[in-house]
Amino acid sequence: MANNKGKHAAPPAEDQKHTDLLRNLRMLLAAVVIVVLVAALTAMEDGIHFAGLRRWIMYGNSSATQDFHVYAADTNNRYGYLGTGLLIAGPNTIQLFQANSETAYELPVSIKTPQMSVGTKLAAVCDVGGSAVYVLDQTGLLRTLKTEHELVYYSARLNSSDYLAVTEQKNGYKAAVSVYNASGEQVFCFDSYDNYISDALVTADCRSVAAVSLEPKGGVFASRLLVYDLESASLSGSKTISDGLVLDFTCSRDRLLCLCDKRFVITTLSGETLLDRAYGNLYLHDYALDGRDFAALLLGRYQAGNICTLTTFDLNGAEIAKLELTEEVLDISAAGDWLAVLYDDSLVLYTRDLQETARLDGTDYAGQIQMEENGTVLMISGSSAWRFVP
Repeated sequence: MANNKGKHAAPPAEDQKHTDLLRNLRMLLAAVVIVVLVAALTAMEDGIHFAGLRRWIMYGNSSATQDFHVYAADTNNRYGYLGTGLLIAGPNTIQLFQANSETAYELPVSIKTPQMSVGTKLAAVCDVGGSAVYVLDQTGLLRTLKTEHELVYYSARLNSSDYLAVTEQKNGYKAAVSVYNASGEQVFCFDSYDNYISDALVTADCRSVAAVSLEPKGGVFASRLLVYDLESASLSGSKTISDGLVLDFTCSRDRLLCLCDKRFVITTLSGETLLDRAYGNLYLHDYALDGRDFAALLLGRYQAGNICTLTTFDLNGAEIAKLELTEEVLDISAAGDWLAVLYDDSLVLYTRDLQETARLDGTDYAGQIQMEENGTVLMISGSSAWRFVP
């Protein structure tokens, strides 16, 4: 009998083939992992390329349009992505379309002027000047807020943690601001005796709520920014904008970016002014406030026309870049590290320093766009919408 002590007998031929196959598969898998890791680590040095890698993993081939949706046309429609589905709020219905264009749900409503705000897991649709706010997730309607005595809502905004700030009329007061956490519990309420409050939002850290009030000054109304601590309900910052009414505003980190009818203002939460850019003899054509640490203004010398200047600013108020445009601009939108500009016959994606990174020629009948943080763009026409993947 052969003595095999300290040695291994040779495996049968079939077992050897199986062992070789497993070894080859492991080597192939290891090689793939190394290639992906190297690509990811290299891309991390440039957030734009890293986002491109994510888009390739999620959507496959780039430079294509996907997720085509058809809906009832209405100029009052509002759009946003809730998860991977397209949410459309119109005067008669709120619909969520899945990525395969099937309808996830359709909620009948009666809304005169819909306003949509999308957080991370929730969306809020406010009937501005009406008496209802609808809070939804990807499964449907979660809850409805109603005003008392047929009073009206002015705005409803969600932050990235799904904290909801609501401004409304209230009996005995000029206005009221309420804040609800992601579970729908009210965590803050402020009743204003003196000033009308038109808008409010919760900061990203969920520690403060910023509001826009209107107060008389020198015989006219001026905008005033008010910042309250959510825990103590005390005023922690304020800033009066003497020559300009706030049309839209947002909060990025500890900065308030305010788009006014006559100027663009950036302040800290405590009220320190970092930028006060008056438009002067220029006309405001469009704007984008939602870029990651940047905003954009489109100003023109004429009220109508194609000659405009596109300018980006950082959160400290410094000018990043400027680009002279001579093509007709239909819409602009910012999110993440990108700024999307919809021209009459093309869509162009820029970085914050206005370097072109992608282009789509032939935009069909798109008249609006919505840039997404993942680098894709929602293209919107009167009765259809689709996703452009750079």
